[in-house]
Amino acid sequence: MKPLQIAMSTREPYHPLRLVLVAIGSFYILFTAGIIHREGPFAPAGVDFRALFASARILVTFGFPRVYDLAVQKQVQTALMAPYGFEQIEPIPTPFLPIFVAPFCLFLPPGLLGGFTAWTILNFVILIGYLVRFVKDVQVETGEPTDRSLLPALALLSFPTFTNFLLGQVNVWLLVCMGEFIRAWEKGKPFRSGLWLGGLLLKPQILILILPALILSGEWGVVGGFAFASAVIGMISLIMAGPEGIQAWGILMTHYAARLSSTDPIAMINLRMVGELLSLLFSLEGTQRIAAIVAIVTALVTLLFSIRLRKQAPEEKPEVMVPLMTVTLVATWHAHIHMAMALIPLLLHQVITGRMPRRLFVVWAFIALLNASGIQPPPLAGFTYPALVLLILHIFMTVQGLRGKY
Repeated sequence: MKPLQIAMSTREPYHPLRLVLVAIGSFYILFTAGIIHREGPFAPAGVDFRALFASARILVTFGFPRVYDLAVQKQVQTALMAPYGFEQIEPIPTPFLPIFVAPFCLFLPPGLLGGFTAWTILNFVILIGYLVRFVKDVQVETGEPTDRSLLPALALLSFPTFTNFLLGQVNVWLLVCMGEFIRAWEKGKPFRSGLWLGGLLLKPQILILILPALILSGEWGVVGGFAFASAVIGMISLIMAGPEGIQAWGILMTHYAARLSSTDPIAMINLRMVGELLSLLFSLEGTQRIAAIVAIVTALVTLLFSIRLRKQAPEEKPEVMVPLMTVTLVATWHAHIHMAMALIPLLLHQVITGRMPRRLFVVWAFIALLNASGIQPPPLAGFTYPALVLLILHIFMTVQGLRGKY
């Protein structure tokens, strides 16, 4: 088939979808404007960046140990929100290792609003550039004809990506690390792959199944690269924060993993959310314990299936990684909608190579339509409904992935 014919065959069917993408993008703009008009800035639009900015300010003022002190966070975040008419706020914790907190000092000079603007632009540019490059590289290497603009646009306008930018989150970097981890792995560069996997320590709960699966499958090159990256990250964090700072981080993580009201479990995409939902709707006790047991069993069953990872050809390894990642989001105790961005490189790879239907990725990307009407039956609000449907979709993708077909 000639290049012109390939281009025409891949572009023509997607014209209606491009119109839908424009509509989704317009909805996001109006939705964000409505939230800011109703609630004001940084509550909730930009709320997570508010915590990161406050952490950077605390770092340069008081030192690392105070970054993980919720009392200090409340004091600083309340001062940041005072110009916007907020007298008291619920502090958002920053559970990141010191090495991941320090770069936010670069956003202090322009102030909270200017820093958020710079952070958003930086992430937006990096995300677009990386998505275009990733799709192009996979398409060139596999020889599969695909529309190089449609797939990045779908990923860019997906609901997880929208919530990431709405809240000022950090998941663009998870996406890049996951994409490079997969690309290096299938190219036969396991140590480099493991180095990129170390970047996922930004949110270590995403590694609860990937690491055991790699160990059980004997992927020692990847594990070695990850161990080296982890040692470097840990050493730099220790040098930056000292033993007192690392201890303060550990204490915060203990409370963070248990239950902080600001973690908003009702908007998560995991079984913890289901337990919270049942407790809220029916005043049931012990639902979180049941949810935890179900999550552990689900994770272990999926992990057993993942042992076949070593038997896969390099280009097939992302196929096994998809159910591992989807069930991670289902089972891990802290997973919000925006964290699903880490799935995007895996889903793109599967779509381009023909192992996953495009329509499944389209459904995953358009989950935002569930919130478009603004109709949310009480007593729930916020992103609970799209989070619940995304959870169900991830369970479906896990089951289909383990069966070897989507």
